[in-house]
Amino acid sequence: MKLGNPIRVVDGVYQIRAIGARVTVVSSGGETLLVDAGMRGSSGLIASGMDALGISLDTVGSLVLTHHHPDHASGVTELVAGRRIAVMAHRLDAAVLAGRCVDSGPIRRTLVTRFAAPVLHTMSGGPIPVAVELEDGDQVPFPLPVRAIHLPGHTAGSIALYVPDRGLVIIGDSLQYRLGRRLSPPAAAVTEDPERSLASLERLLGMDFDAICFSHFPPMRTGAKAELRVMLGEHRRISSAIEPPTGGLDAADGW
Repeated sequence: MKLGNPIRVVDGVYQIRAIGARVTVVSSGGETLLVDAGMRGSSGLIASGMDALGISLDTVGSLVLTHHHPDHASGVTELVAGRRIAVMAHRLDAAVLAGRCVDSGPIRRTLVTRFAAPVLHTMSGGPIPVAVELEDGDQVPFPLPVRAIHLPGHTAGSIALYVPDRGLVIIGDSLQYRLGRRLSPPAAAVTEDPERSLASLERLLGMDFDAICFSHFPPMRTGAKAELRVMLGEHRRISSAIEPPTGGLDAADGW
């Protein structure tokens, strides 16, 4: 997929590859929902991609951010300028986006962060006001049911969007789809709490879906829930294999 060229995921759902991330377009009943906005400079790519789909930016009522990292959020300001688009994000990440809370940045390795900080500052731009602060389970105003699912770990306020009528989860960065097209956990180097992120994903197994949209990888159109179940099962087995005996040293020695 070339920059700006849209691809179909499922009925009424498309992805446009912007700068830094894929933007998901959900269209229903003459209204449009955008998920993420790419980096600064992405608005032209998003507009041309929507033109190719025959969808006007004027039909966009809401833009939901899966998390606050600049490759997803720094394109918001130019995209919504002069338009009546409500920006939404989870309450915890909304505080970072609006500048009310300082985050140490997406890169968790101290040495890399030191060198990357000036670049990240340039990427992030200014504060992004969030009109609607979402909580877990909130419905996004839209003709189709779209529910925010809080998946803390990648960031404190990372969310996925569940679209049950399309059997779809829009996951943001809480999963990767690489290495021979297999699901894998989020990249540890840019994830605040990898263990918590994995634990959060268990919640998705209680939902009915077959497809996943990712922010940096091609969509998985079929078999996504089954693959997620396998991946989480593998990680549970690995975790249990390396855990120490529950009794501690005294129990092990028979004291």
